[in-house]
Amino acid sequence: MSWSRTSRRCASRAFVLSATLTAALTVPGLVSTAFGATAVPSPTPGASVDATSAPSSRSDSDAGLDPTTTDTPSSADSNSPDETAGPGETTGPGDTAGPGGDTASPTESAGPSSTASPSGTGAPGTAPGGGAATGPSCPALAQASGPLGTWKPIADLPTAITGLATTTGCDGKIYAIGGTATAAANPSASGTPGSGAGTATPGNTATPSNSATPSNTATPGESASTSPSTSPSASPSGAAGTAGAAGTPVDTVAVLDPSSGAWTQAAGLPTPRTDLAAATGTDGRVYAIGGQGTSGPTDTVEVYSPSNDSWSQATSLPQPMASPRAARGSDGRIYVLDGATLAIYDPNANAWSTAQAPPSAPTTPVLAALPDGRLLVAGGSTDGRSAARASSKAYAYTPGSGGGSGSWAQVASLPTAVTGASGATGPDGRFYLVGGRGSDGTVTDAVQVYSPDSDTWAAGPSGQASGRADAAATTGGNGQVYVLGGTTGSGESDDSVSALTG
Repeated sequence: MSWSRTSRRCASRAFVLSATLTAALTVPGLVSTAFGATAVPSPTPGASVDATSAPSSRSDSDAGLDPTTTDTPSSADSNSPDETAGPGETTGPGDTAGPGGDTASPTESAGPSSTASPSGTGAPGTAPGGGAATGPSCPALAQASGPLGTWKPIADLPTAITGLATTTGCDGKIYAIGGTATAAANPSASGTPGSGAGTATPGNTATPSNSATPSNTATPGESASTSPSTSPSASPSGAAGTAGAAGTPVDTVAVLDPSSGAWTQAAGLPTPRTDLAAATGTDGRVYAIGGQGTSGPTDTVEVYSPSNDSWSQATSLPQPMASPRAARGSDGRIYVLDGATLAIYDPNANAWSTAQAPPSAPTTPVLAALPDGRLLVAGGSTDGRSAARASSKAYAYTPGSGGGSGSWAQVASLPTAVTGASGATGPDGRFYLVGGRGSDGTVTDAVQVYSPDSDTWAAGPSGQASGRADAAATTGGNGQVYVLGGTTGSGESDDSVSALTG
């Protein structure tokens, strides 16, 4: 009897233990906790997860996420293509040259209204977007002793365009973004120098109706798998851009591969714009910033991911900007200038701050990153007694450490006053300013070359290739300075592309 009871109790306990284990096996969290296994984390809201596989091992740039190790606004100061083309728009290699010309005049404090602390820890290096590279995605640019002295023709743009933006990607390819097919009317001697399509007054701060918020709101750190929804004038997600009617901002994005010399079409810009700026982030993504849409100046910022040929919405500018110029600083931030406003984007914080603009607050100047970490602003339009006039003034901005206050200093003036010019920092560390308009509206073919080390300007090679205004310029991955599109001296939109080489 005693043995029988003990057997029944053991059998009962065995059954309970078996049932417990069976239940535990159906609840992964219980097993993981009990045996020390690492449970698979649940996806964060909005993240894309493959339901049939383990977490992906793809890189942040492929996933459309901002690497937390790059504090650079996508703009690297050392040499960014800057609006003039890129990294902002025009840009060139960012090898470290010695400081130059910063002592021409007393500096002026320019503290950002909000401070974002840099988190970039990568070793300095020259990357196609310009400035110090903080990751392996942007290889070093070619270097040259210079100065560059020969123009050579490159395959024409698919369409004659003016008011476009350009930047060089981390893959060394050149991106031509937006613009309009109609050149600005040639201003008279008493008129305001042109600034691209001329479809809106730079002072207008109305937000265009076509800067719609994407249906799946993605921060710059998130690359949506589909393009943001926009106004009916925007091209469908993933579709190649369209040229549009004359005078209308276009959504075209053309990509030049310098190695093959061929142009291809990328996904169209969600919000068609002209007179916009562009810059390449240290993670390889391309930012299209501000400009003028069909309803006037816009604060829209959209980000292109080359890895999956798609656009996503980014944090808007602090205010609409009609003719912004952009460059990526050596601190990784993107610096955007439009008249009296200097906006600074920190991609890690996904936030904009503002700082003091150059003392003369020029419109349509050239903005570029220099090899020593400063930002150069040259030319543009300033207010005169009766009308705006082309400026010969040039300033250098030294960013503050840790994202703090920076300062402006006047440097050597341009030999020829111009507005609406383009330019880029070359592989030799010199800055090449190309074309533009004088105060009488006449397009010049002058090439003005700035040497940061000596704070001096010299004349560069001029000719038909350089006789244009409202063009875009950037330094390609091969170290050549490319000038694209713009308006010719006869007032026609230009489809030609030329490269300045050694």
